Amino acid sequence: DEYEQRNTGGNISLAKPLGTFNRIKLIYGLERIDVYNVDTNASDLIKAEEGDSLKSSMTLELSRDTRDNSFVPTKGARTVASVMYAGGPLGGDVDIYQLEALSNIYIPLWFSHVLSLKGWASVVDTHSDAERVPLFDRLFLGGARTLRGFKYRKVGPKDETGEPIGGQSAWYTTAEYTIPIVDKVRFATFYDIGMVYLDSYSFSVGENDFQTGDYNSDWGIGIRLDFPGFPLHLDYAWPLETDELNDRSSGRFQFTIGYGF
Repeated sequence: DEYEQRNTGGNISLAKPLGTFNRIKLIYGLERIDVYNVDTNASDLIKAEEGDSLKSSMTLELSRDTRDNSFVPTKGARTVASVMYAGGPLGGDVDIYQLEALSNIYIPLWFSHVLSLKGWASVVDTHSDAERVPLFDRLFLGGARTLRGFKYRKVGPKDETGEPIGGQSAWYTTAEYTIPIVDKVRFATFYDIGMVYLDSYSFSVGENDFQTGDYNSDWGIGIRLDFPGFPLHLDYAWPLETDELNDRSSGRFQFTIGYGF
């Protein structure tokens, strides 16, 4: 709410299969990030982010994919682990690294019902005497693709004005149960839980100047419209456990277009 951000760039990748299900990928990215229109009442932390930054990064990614379908899987799993390094000998203005792991498991049940489980965790930190992880590379949760009972990026640490500032450690998990209704249409019910923490390698809430909670969670229902070329997910979620700056009893509507990977 207190600033705008524009990212412009691209990447090039090289990938090699390692057997039937495994793959290794090397990705180089070059990106310019512009933080602008910073509100005069924003905190000093956000004001310090104003301006252009060039990010030059290399990512090594290992994945294993045993799903029966890349778009609407009903069994199997996909697991990805990656490490990203930016700055240093790669140049640019951003000196950070990030560790990330993601796993999706699909369990077929009776009458074509499917239980899907998703887990994600990440840590980002500085190197080469950099003073801080930039706001645009911090970790956030909330919104249609993570914790659906909360506003986009609203879960986790906030500054003294209540503006989300992200963190350097985060995790979330999702359990979703889907039931086919008619061809290309499924009903879903789900539960999301997760949290963002201020410091790197810290998955507990300590005493600091920012407002945080132990974790945030929600549950909800949804419809999956798996139309070729235009898949649409419609969800309505209610917060269960919330930190004090996200304490709201009403539900929230979320939608996404596209497949999740």
